[in-house]
Amino acid sequence: MLKKTSKIAMIILAAITIFSCKTVQQANLKEIKPFVGIWNDTTNPGSKIVFKSDGSFYNLAKENGVQVVTHSGTFKILSNNMYVLNISDARIDATYDLKGRQYANYYTLGSDQKTMKVSGYVDGRNGGKGLKWASDLVKVNRLD
Repeated sequence: MLKKTSKIAMIILAAITIFSCKTVQQANLKEIKPFVGIWNDTTNPGSKIVFKSDGSFYNLAKENGVQVVTHSGTFKILSNNMYVLNISDARIDATYDLKGRQYANYYTLGSDQKTMKVSGYVDGRNGGKGLKWASDLVKVNRLD
């Protein structure tokens, strides 16, 4: 009897654990859903940001007619006006200190969720001057 009760308890515990994990994933997806997609940076023509539903992102810039990834990593929404980027990869020749860094940024999402204003600060590389930046983003359906 004890063996049967223990087995039932383990099954119930496993089900609760699976349900809890799914709920956390669903909550995270709901939280980041407005970010997910391809965003044209109208402040810096030729630049784009892609936020993916798995919490990853990458920035693109057009150079000599070709789109190149400038930096990438993961993102997390901290509040209704702040998100954080964990940058895991960046160009070797980057002017700013990006790779391996974490930066908190600010955002204001348009009521239509198709525009967004973002801003933040990045440190200069090798003691260089940092950059306070701001961009206006517009959601698009595809990369050009």
